[in-house]
Amino acid sequence: MFTMSIMLGTRADKAHCDIRLATITNNKSISDERLISMKIRYLISLCAACISLFSILALAAEDIVINYEKTGSPRADLSTMKVSLRIAEFTDSRSVENPRLISDAQLLGADGFQAEKAIAEIIQDAMKSGFANANANLVDADGDMFLQGNLTATEAKVIDRGGIETLELTLRASVQLMSGSRTVWQTNLFGRGRAPTSEGMTVTVSAALDRLINELIGDDYFLAEIR
Repeated sequence: MFTMSIMLGTRADKAHCDIRLATITNNKSISDERLISMKIRYLISLCAACISLFSILALAAEDIVINYEKTGSPRADLSTMKVSLRIAEFTDSRSVENPRLISDAQLLGADGFQAEKAIAEIIQDAMKSGFANANANLVDADGDMFLQGNLTATEAKVIDRGGIETLELTLRASVQLMSGSRTVWQTNLFGRGRAPTSEGMTVTVSAALDRLINELIGDDYFLAEIR
């Protein structure tokens, strides 16, 4: 009888331990699930906050349309070029998330300005227009040489010029004249455009692009390689 009581007691204790162990395991599983759920909700909230912040920044910048085209007399006549030239891709190495951003400075009552497309693409198109204006032998594919570049910086500010409030934009870009994989010539371009603030950012960007193109087409070392 005493032996049976011990056996029953042992079985009861074991069953009780099993129940406690199952309860602890179940509680741990619930805790793990809650922790995972909390982490997922945190990551979702963080992503949503980042997206919202980027949207706010993008919406805060004023949209302008550049639609640049080079006009007027070119710095040099390239109609006697000895090579055919292709204007290749221009990249953007600025530390900005928005490739369309011209400037995030608070100017003219706006929280920055952004163009209708990527600034690097606008510069590439401007180069095509500039060389076409100079009667260059341009091709869309292949070609004896190609010009590639990289936008490295943009800076905009308001200055005083002779008592006139003036908007100033500086574009900095590196360019390379290539023949296959060989770099024939390279330089850093500096285009600074200015216009009265009453004329706005669009006119100022066009002035900066004019200077960028004129600096390149007016470079004697560059011209020596292509004509």
